[in-house]
Amino acid sequence: MNSSDNSTPENSSSMLRNVLLGQRLPLMVKLGLFILFTIVSIAATLVLLPQLVVLGPWGYLAGFVINLLSSAAVVFPGPGMAGIMVMATELNPFLLGIAAGIGGTLGELTGYWLGAQGRDQISGNRFYSFLAGSMNRFGGGLLFLFGLIPLLPIDLAGLLAGASNYPVSKFLVYVGIGKILMSVTILYLTAKAFEWIQPYLMWLG
Repeated sequence: MNSSDNSTPENSSSMLRNVLLGQRLPLMVKLGLFILFTIVSIAATLVLLPQLVVLGPWGYLAGFVINLLSSAAVVFPGPGMAGIMVMATELNPFLLGIAAGIGGTLGELTGYWLGAQGRDQISGNRFYSFLAGSMNRFGGGLLFLFGLIPLLPIDLAGLLAGASNYPVSKFLVYVGIGKILMSVTILYLTAKAFEWIQPYLMWLG
């Protein structure tokens, strides 16, 4: 009986939430994982960059998938953008930024789902009423800012949106606009910075 009780959908969902939120991982472990995956992401991108450029449109698809998986990780900030910035030195930064922004937006559905899973635990109290009212009034602007500004914890915005039953279509639209603008801006500036520094690198070589 006990083994069957532990395999109920509720327990499975709770275990998945714990894993995605990293509730069992110490802070230093999360930081170490972030640094490790950032180094691996940059190194892998540098190795694969020639192939990604030759693949043409598939390179933009790779940027989409990389940012999708990176944004879906709630345990620690995903390092995907670091590798995509390297790709921007060879691919069109505008197209790559759009692809990465869309992928990152879809990845944030993980945070939205986690928030929705915890909705029943807070619904009916004053905090839930305040949260739902705030998201209805300011949700669009907040989600846009969280998607636009890199330092803001976008996963937190997804948790709040899911917990407050904010419409998922609006969530995707506002976060998507912010993330696409952020990605295009960062990748364009990265490409321009590389163009500026490249002559000096050639001179040093």
